[in-house]
Amino acid sequence: MATPGTAPTGGGRRKVWLDWQRGLAVLFMVEWHAYDAWVLPEAARGGLHQFLQVVGGFAAPSFLYMAGMSQVLGDAAMERKGVRAGERRAHAIRRALWLLGVAYLFRVFEYLAGGAWAVPGGHESILKVDILNVIAVSLLLTALVTSGVPPRWHAALAVAGAAAFALLTPVVAAWQHPPSRILDYLYGDWPRAQFHLFNWAAFAFAGSAAGRLALGEDRPLRFLGLAAALFLGGWLADRLPPVYPHQDFWRTSPSWFAMRLGGVMAMSAVLQALPQAADRPLSWLRTMGRHSMLGYFVSIELPYGVLSWPIHKRLGMGQAVAAVVAMIAVTWAFAAAADRWDTWRRSRRAAA
Repeated sequence: MATPGTAPTGGGRRKVWLDWQRGLAVLFMVEWHAYDAWVLPEAARGGLHQFLQVVGGFAAPSFLYMAGMSQVLGDAAMERKGVRAGERRAHAIRRALWLLGVAYLFRVFEYLAGGAWAVPGGHESILKVDILNVIAVSLLLTALVTSGVPPRWHAALAVAGAAAFALLTPVVAAWQHPPSRILDYLYGDWPRAQFHLFNWAAFAFAGSAAGRLALGEDRPLRFLGLAAALFLGGWLADRLPPVYPHQDFWRTSPSWFAMRLGGVMAMSAVLQALPQAADRPLSWLRTMGRHSMLGYFVSIELPYGVLSWPIHKRLGMGQAVAAVVAMIAVTWAFAAAADRWDTWRRSRRAAA
């Protein structure tokens, strides 16, 4: 997820920490999908359940944040090669539209392979707005607003976009409108939408702003300072009287967005502070991060698909945790196989 491929560089040196962070997001995603699909509802309670829920909740914000950041780093790499601003913007738009097409193709595959075609109204699942849809449209918006603009404008526009999506979410969520597959992209409820642009697109715009900061040398202290300010600001704002008539902390609150973004940026800071030598013991994490799109498909199809139906919602807490560990190992095996395939393909191309 994020955007497929390897982490771009921001000044000649590979941002290995971005691969690590994307790998962490894959871990969070696999953990929650496997746990949510397999744990017995009666066992899903207590401190461990809450911990797994919080950790899994960092997956989607991390992917959106890194998608916005990767778009900026990729744009900077193209600029260093002399590509004009208009061409760079067009490239970013095409990439976003390609990802949106992938999102719908994946839903078609699920519709056919999962047997939804045999269920009345099952075709409606193809049009459900999910995380890939929101990442794609968010990248389309960040490309239109920030790609190819002068650096002095980029950060301001990206921060303004993040603030607009975060602050307007309670207003959009309270808007009563007739059912519409287009308006579901703005804000929708299950089963028509799993994610929506308000407030999730704010993470992509925030990642775009952070991408400007990530260019050149790593700045872990600046990331950490911003992370602390965001988390503290969100925590304090949540203790003020409600500003909006319709506000839900976990779904629409700007305070939740600020605190969660602070946590994601803190991970960036910690990973940037690690020496490059850490890549050797963390190579497995980098491998998962480089194949995050594959990780997404595996983490959906195996936990929720027909292959694991005998254990759907049937495992106790201990069994579910063990199954999560096994699922992480399986996901890594798929990523490692894809990595070897890429290496073999590159070697064949070089030989040719």
